[in-house]
Amino acid sequence: MRGYEFLKEKGYDEDYCNICLTHSYLNNDIICTAGGVPDLNANPFLTDFIKNHEYSIEEKIINLCDLMCPQDTKVFSIDKRLIDIMIRRGAYSNTQYHIKETYKLKEYFDKLLGYNLYNLFPEIKDNL
Repeated sequence: MRGYEFLKEKGYDEDYCNICLTHSYLNNDIICTAGGVPDLNANPFLTDFIKNHEYSIEEKIINLCDLMCPQDTKVFSIDKRLIDIMIRRGAYSNTQYHIKETYKLKEYFDKLLGYNLYNLFPEIKDNL
């Protein structure tokens, strides 16, 4: 929310502001996130936005990039990144759901590309 509000105050285009809201939530579902189930009543604006916003292709790419890149400059396979997230944040009641939807998102891009998106990132094999 802070990133969204900051960019709005600076006058950035709504598309850029929205990425601050959507980058951690898959499938228009505020429950489909890493790090536990958020309190749905804590931020009604965010909950409603995620539920009703149509994700752009750019937002889906940002979702996937967020799920492949840890804090440094490496690119991880989905497997390794999900393990990294669970080690740092733990496993929660929504973790299995988030994992399944993460793989669906990768498959979505594999189908769009017509090949395994990992082919775009040969350095992934160096980070296994």
